[in-house]
Amino acid sequence: MRHLAATTKKLVLIEPGAPGKHIYSGMKLPRIGAVLLGTIARNLGWEVTVFVEDIAPVDYSVVLAADVVGISSLTSTASRSYAIADALRLEGIPVIMGGPHVTFLSEEALGYCDYVIRGEGEVAFPAFLGHFTDGTPLEQVPSLSYHGPDGAILENPMAPPVEDLDALPWPDFSLIHGWSLTTSFSTEPIIPIQASRGCPFACSFCSVVSMFGRRMRLRSVEDILGEIEQYRDKGVHLFFYDDNFTANKRWTRELLTRALERGVPWHSWSAQVRTDATEDPELLALMERTHCSNVYIGFESVNPEALKEMKKQQTVTQMKRSVQRFKEHGLDIHGMFVFGFDSDTLSTVDATIRFALDSGICSAQFLILTPLPGTPLYAELEREGRLLDSEWANFDTHHVVFRPRLLSPWDLQMAQIRAHSAFYSLTRTLRNFVSLRFASGALYLYAMRLNLNWQKTNGHYLKALEIEKAVAPAGSFSFSFTQSQEPVYHEVRQAGSASR
Repeated sequence: MRHLAATTKKLVLIEPGAPGKHIYSGMKLPRIGAVLLGTIARNLGWEVTVFVEDIAPVDYSVVLAADVVGISSLTSTASRSYAIADALRLEGIPVIMGGPHVTFLSEEALGYCDYVIRGEGEVAFPAFLGHFTDGTPLEQVPSLSYHGPDGAILENPMAPPVEDLDALPWPDFSLIHGWSLTTSFSTEPIIPIQASRGCPFACSFCSVVSMFGRRMRLRSVEDILGEIEQYRDKGVHLFFYDDNFTANKRWTRELLTRALERGVPWHSWSAQVRTDATEDPELLALMERTHCSNVYIGFESVNPEALKEMKKQQTVTQMKRSVQRFKEHGLDIHGMFVFGFDSDTLSTVDATIRFALDSGICSAQFLILTPLPGTPLYAELEREGRLLDSEWANFDTHHVVFRPRLLSPWDLQMAQIRAHSAFYSLTRTLRNFVSLRFASGALYLYAMRLNLNWQKTNGHYLKALEIEKAVAPAGSFSFSFTQSQEPVYHEVRQAGSASR
């Protein structure tokens, strides 16, 4: 076992880029996990660099000088994560992976890396780093999966969830290569904040519960405001990463009330919420008074059967009422919709599109139901043999990767394209500019171009779906458009040659 001298403890953490663009790709925000683990490691004396590919390219000369490299992975970034991990391992760099995807497919991940941390990493990761500094035996690192001496895969027991979120440090975004307050294309700097973990709901397609549980764990109001206070007078927009920022309304009201008492330390803020937030008039008033500019709501569908199927626990009546009440308080609404549930037909999809167009929401994303490992949906579709695609990069909510029950894959894909074309039409885009809503007009123009470019770059994929509808008998067709990762290997090899 090689122990590291204090002057040589170098850690690099990498968050691979998304495989494709979406309406908010220009908002170059890091996920908090890698930055938080980097902050913990920095506080333990490690020299830390975090690379977020959506913010700036990875400098592999820095990576190859590291003693340990950690790579975060979502399902849609798994293919690129594996390519980076494999290339670095060929250069003799120890690689550990974490994130939702490898938590549920750790054996798959260990085909490309040396170690995997399953679930939350704030307890396991510092224990893992102790393996390199203090010789901590691997079997004492909780939540760790790794190769045993005989090549067998070993999995240590899971660490319990972090109960005291206040005990975690505030993430230091300056660790990110290329980060600055002006990284985003927004007119004001955007700072991500995570104030809670878990979600009391259990939507069948969501991996949040599998990863963080249904029990809400809340940071204290003082700890949250203390973190935010760093950005006072810097004109920042706060985006709360919480899966449901208003799940505990009493706590949210307390946070916003205390912010008012201190003098709101931010310029504006936004968060993901559910329609039920509008059932609390006091909360709505506080949101308005503390400069909440917009909310992100998963409406998903106006098909009542689909809402029951996904266990959404909301009605179409609640959806309509929530839009009206948010607008009455001056909040813009970004609606998120999902097509492809077992009860979905072309008629129900068109009804959902019509709702989005007529509801008065400001912006929208129309997503394709995507079975993510670790979710009940994935288990069900795998059991039924309905998964069509094996390329993880296509599990990005923009490609059809399973066989719908009442729609062909082609019809489902075209429904998403049609929805974006209707919502971000030239007429609606020009209407924003004529009404002097220039920010919305720019967003609509960007989304309109994005929809056209997606169809162009995915021409072969669309053709395969069209052929499948025309000639393939049900259940007999599968496909996989693998995205080449050769550039990753080339960059790593080139950096390795230059350093030798």
